[in-house]
Parts: sequence; C-alpha cells; structure tokens
Amino acid sequence: SIVPIKIQLGVTLTEGRGAGNQPEMGEEAARENYEDLKNVLKDNTKMLFIAAGMGGGTGTGAAPVIASLARELDILTIAVVTIPSPAEGKKRYGQAMEGIKKLGEYVDSMLVISNQRLHNIYGDLPTRQAFKMADNIITTAVKGVAEIITLHGNVNIDYADVKTVMQKSNVFIMGTGYASGEGRAMEAVNLALESPLLDSNDIFGTKNILLNIISGKQEITIGEIGEIIETLQDRAGQEAEIIWGNGYDESLEDKISVTILATGFIINPNRTLQPKIEPEKFGLQQQEKPEEKMHSEFDVFNNPFNKEEEDEVVENEREFELEIEQETYSKREKVNGKSTSLMDRLKGTERKKKKAGEPVSEPNVDNWFYKKFGLGKIFDDDVEDQPLR
Repeated sequence: SIVPIKIQLGVTLTEGRGAGNQPEMGEEAARENYEDLKNVLKDNTKMLFIAAGMGGGTGTGAAPVIASLARELDILTIAVVTIPSPAEGKKRYGQAMEGIKKLGEYVDSMLVISNQRLHNIYGDLPTRQAFKMADNIITTAVKGVAEIITLHGNVNIDYADVKTVMQKSNVFIMGTGYASGEGRAMEAVNLALESPLLDSNDIFGTKNILLNIISGKQEITIGEIGEIIETLQDRAGQEAEIIWGNGYDESLEDKISVTILATGFIINPNRTLQPKIEPEKFGLQQQEKPEEKMHSEFDVFNNPFNKEEEDEVVENEREFELEIEQETYSKREKVNGKSTSLMDRLKGTERKKKKAGEPVSEPNVDNWFYKKFGLGKIFDDDVEDQPLR
C-alpha cells in the first residue's frame, strides 16, 4: 500500500492473523490500539473517510470504534462501505447490517454500496475483476468528495460548504458522469444520476446538493452549466439547495466531469436500509376503533338504562306485542261464524261474493269511462253516437 501512515490493529490480540470473521474480535483489536489512532487523528484532522467492507470481522468491528473516536475529536466523518448480498450467507449479511447500524451512530454521513448490484451487473465477470470494479466504485466515491474541496477552479467549493451539507446528514448518495461532444452537459448529469452500482440514485426530496463540474481543454460554457443546474433542480424538487463549483483539469481534454453529492433525505434513499413495513394483520374479531369506543362511552351517559334494565324493557315490549297479537287473532276467530279481519269490521260491512255472470252495479265502478258508456253501450250498434261531456 502507498498509504504513508499505517497502524496495525490488535498487535497482541490477533498477532496479525486477522479477526477470524468475528466483529467482536475486530472491535477489541481497534480498542487495543485506540491511543495510536487518536495520536494520528488529533492533530489538525478536519475530515475523515472510513472505507470498509462490512460483514467480516475487521471492518465490521473496527469501523464503529474509529468513527466514535472521530466523533469524540469533532472530525467530519464520512463512511463509504460495501455490504454483501444475502446470497453470500445469512450470517455474513446479518453481521454487515448490525455493523452498519453501529457505524451509523457515529458517522456524519454514509454511502452504502451493495454487492447485490455488483452481482446483477457484473455477474459474468471473473471474480477478481468484479471485485476490482467494486473497489473502483469506493475509490471514485472517496475521490469525488475529496476533489470537491482540493481541486480549485473558477468557482470553488470549500470545506465549510462540504461540512454544511454533510454534517449529521446520516446518508448520502453520489455519482460521477463523464461526457464529450454535442449534448455533453445533459449526458454527463444523467450518467451521474444513473450510476449502475449505486442502489439509491433518486435525489427527489433531497435538501442539499453539492455539484462539482470539471472541464478540460474544451471549457464548459455558462449555458451548459445552466442546463445541468436546471436538470438537477427538476429532479430534486424546488426546495433543494444546490451549491456548485466549477474547476479545470487539462487531462479531461474535450470531456466534462459532473459529480453530484446529495444529502438531507426524509426517507433513506437506500432500499437496503429502509425499515421494513410489516403488513397489517386482521383477526376474526377486529378491535373497536377509538371513535366507536368514544361513542359507546357517551351512550352510557345518554341512555338512562343500564344493560340489564334495557334487556328487561325489550323483553317486556316483546311480551306486550305478543299479547296484542293474540288478542287480535282471537277477535278474528269468529264473527258471525266466519273469519273476518279487523279492517273489514272497521269498514262496517263484508264484501259479498258476486255470482258468476251477474253484472257489476254501477255505483261500485270507479272507472269514469265505464260509467259513461258501459260495456253494452260500447258494442251496441243501435246506440247513437253520444258526444263526450
């Protein structure tokens, strides 16, 4: 490694043999050399990156210890970590998620890259080449954030801007896109927003965006910068605050580089870290709703009877109705030896059965047309036509 300062963790505990896939061992190893870590970080360190693969022993156990030390020293701490896919083993995946939970308690912001995405996109690549792609993603993420500060240009983003956006933001997403030729501005910003290895690249709802635009020999125009910012504003929402910078890197030649870093999400944009919502289960007997319970409590005061008294009143009403029905039925039994209804007796007469063929008396016919003409008059040819009255 070309890193100038190296600290061996757990010199006496592990004797350089690793943590044996045990996060507890990795944690104790970091605590053993806690003071060595503190001596390196305490002098003028403003920003710390923690890059680790979660799920094993060293990264899962030691990363939260180092992050807690950085929090103690008031250092802006950013973690870029990978998590295994569930196919790599339930235990390893569970250890990774537990490690991320602990790490999240101390870091200001964290970017999580899932190996599942790596499997989906580069599943046909040889193992070493595929994992090298994952390492490149981590390198690009760390380099992208660092170069926002270190590369100077026409419009600079400094450490204070990064701290404003990332301090205690919990999670961030980022991406970098390169493009050249006609329409390079739109192509670069879309590539940055659609990085295939980032599980979460939807920036809608974000509160803060750091935007860094770097161009080479063919310098970017003001119009192209306007296109990029307008696109980001539409994708993020009008409430998002965009802090942007513009630099120059001759090695890009005719290309432009667009790096986007977004924080301040209401809901964690990483689907892996979103809380699982359990489906609501309904039993055979649903619980009484609060408003129904409240109405039932008021009914106690509005009803002058208690439950037993109410049942007694209902029973008495039923007995009373039964007596009325029996009395009515007995009166129907025999009136002049015939069954007669109460309604017929109230009318004062009983309809008599008419003999077959006997004409119906005129007063009992309510039809106006029948009264005027009658059946016989209608079909009698000898009857002269009569005018209608």
